[in-house]
Amino acid sequence: MLKVDKAVLHYGAAEALRGVSLDAKDGQITCILGRNGVGKTSLIRALTGQHA
Repeated sequence: MLKVDKAVLHYGAAEALRGVSLDAKDGQITCILGRNGVGKTSLIRALTGQHA
């Protein structure tokens, strides 16, 4: 299980993520959807420790 509560990420002065929460449960498929530029890649990079 993966639980994220109110994740925040900044690139300098730019706020990339603000208060993002999710709950991915065992045995279920979780998908992150959204249009271009809303922070999907930034969220995954923050969760894996690969943010710049």
